[in-house]
Amino acid sequence: MDYQITLEPSGQSLRVRSNQSIVEAALEQGIAIHHGCGNGSCGDCKGTVLAGDFEQLPFMPLLLTPDERSAGKVILCKLQPRSDMQIRAQIDTPELWEGQIHALTQLAPSVMEIRLQMDRDYPYRSGQYARIVVPEHADTWRSYSMARPPQHDHSVIFHVRAVPGGSFSDWLFHRAKIGDKLQLSAAQGDFRLRQDNERPILCVAAGTGLAPIEAIVQESLDLGWQRPITIFFGARKRQDFYHLELLQEWGQRYPHFRVIPTLSDVEDHEWDGARRLLPTVAQMGNWQGHEAYLCGSPGMIEAAIDLLLSHGLPSSQIHFDSFTPNG
Repeated sequence: MDYQITLEPSGQSLRVRSNQSIVEAALEQGIAIHHGCGNGSCGDCKGTVLAGDFEQLPFMPLLLTPDERSAGKVILCKLQPRSDMQIRAQIDTPELWEGQIHALTQLAPSVMEIRLQMDRDYPYRSGQYARIVVPEHADTWRSYSMARPPQHDHSVIFHVRAVPGGSFSDWLFHRAKIGDKLQLSAAQGDFRLRQDNERPILCVAAGTGLAPIEAIVQESLDLGWQRPITIFFGARKRQDFYHLELLQEWGQRYPHFRVIPTLSDVEDHEWDGARRLLPTVAQMGNWQGHEAYLCGSPGMIEAAIDLLLSHGLPSSQIHFDSFTPNG
């Protein structure tokens, strides 16, 4: 069954099937509804139900506060209609930036760093991500976090993991070359360094979830903060680690900074460091009173949130960005 959905304040309307999300239908019908991941992990597609019945499918915990839920806030990429509806939702005026590949650096067998020289200033905050048009697939986008704070030279850096069947990573690892051009959307996301407190910082990163964590930590170091910073960096296999030398260099330069790499490969008997990301986080401290920044897969993020809540850390001090590889 189809339902009539009216989007306010734009007044645009669309037809949505009962087994279809609002975001999915809007994009299918050429309406530039504001969204990010499309899988209930980022919260960029928050909207407000003004009238009508619906089913809210599961999404990442903490995306909506109790007050937001009471006010009718919903996650539109996980919202299916059960009647005609009226919804307040942000409609974007598409603006694209163009970046030219300035450098490609393989950081690990499965991780490529791509440095873009943008055609003009690209405004973003440390921790945010950009949606990138996949070359050769003009209607396909992929989202990647910026891996360092904003620079004055109009350059942007991303860390991209090779994903089997991934349309963007396959192009990047096998066909991309210096000088190729990419189109980027405006920066998105609310994952960013909070500067309104002086709490010590806890960071938990898995794989290329290190990218926005690096940007956030680098910003705090650039600000000259002396509050303790702890990064737990998890990888499946030792070859998946990257930028460990950079993180260890920070540990030598800044007494308040430490990094704990963790490995989940139980067959690597030569590894003498910490094993398994979240059990190590649980064992190495009581994190009450910290400001926590998490980035990795949805499963890791959910487990980390549960862990930190059990340590007495309030949800308002837990910030995260989760990602699901597109294969």
